[in-house]
Amino acid sequence: MKKILFASTALVAFSGAAVADVALSGRAEMGLFQTSDDELQFFTDIDVTFTMSGETDGGLTFGASVDLDEGGDGAAAVADNSDDGGATIFIAGSFGTITMGDTDGALDWALTEAGNVGNPGSLADDETSHAGYVGSYLDGGNDGQILRWDYSVGDFGVAVSLEDDNGGDGDIGYALGLRYNLDLGGTTVALGLGYQEAATAAAGPQADAIGVSASVTLANGLSIGAVYADWDDDDAAAVGPDSNLGIGVGYSTGAFSIHANYGVVEDDTGAESAGLGLAAAYDLGGGAVIHAGYSTDDIDGAAFDRQRASIGLGLSF
Repeated sequence: MKKILFASTALVAFSGAAVADVALSGRAEMGLFQTSDDELQFFTDIDVTFTMSGETDGGLTFGASVDLDEGGDGAAAVADNSDDGGATIFIAGSFGTITMGDTDGALDWALTEAGNVGNPGSLADDETSHAGYVGSYLDGGNDGQILRWDYSVGDFGVAVSLEDDNGGDGDIGYALGLRYNLDLGGTTVALGLGYQEAATAAAGPQADAIGVSASVTLANGLSIGAVYADWDDDDAAAVGPDSNLGIGVGYSTGAFSIHANYGVVEDDTGAESAGLGLAAAYDLGGGAVIHAGYSTDDIDGAAFDRQRASIGLGLSF
């Protein structure tokens, strides 16, 4: 993605001077999309992101980003400083990186989702919208604002995160994550392991999840990966997800990329919701890409299998 320098400002701090840069990037999408229960429709979306970065005299780096496609939604629209949706802020140094805002918890940070294995994406995210796909585990189950510390040494990384509840009563959820990325002369292996416990919600049970993932990316453009997660909660009467298995594969050659993923979610009663997602893209160069996506559901007891599809252009600036 191309980035345009928007501004460069000298900031004066108590300890001296620091220079910060502000960059502006964007993406526009247009095309067609359809679901099983809707007619064919036009699809348009514009996403603008401000990215700010700087460095102190002492060598600390800091930055922030705001996604204007999301930044005006929800509580942020009424200037609620406890829920600034679409924005992240970080500071980094020899101690690692501390990030706060609309970011991944340590479990999501550690795992490679099946839909992220060699996926070129689609306009409407069709390939990751089916009933068998899980993309965020327990993240966002409370106020969606996450504080995460992560640290890497060579190929090994560790993270710890906290998430406040929605009720303002001080309950805190937490997560732990470990990941290991190994480069074997052109073949990259990524392993992830994480645990998360959600803050106790006033209107729901306390839940926890553990997940593990593994993926391999070969020099010939082929990627293969799998992820497994298991949930538990303290309310025997509640029916929710009990386990999830996802498998993803991607292949890229020249300007062409293709991806497929399959997932199964089993709930506490043993009922299964499965789904298949497909995505393909052709890079026209200069930031313009043709995207196509498709997914279908297979849900126990459902009257019909819901499907989704989209096709069109993605334009990065």
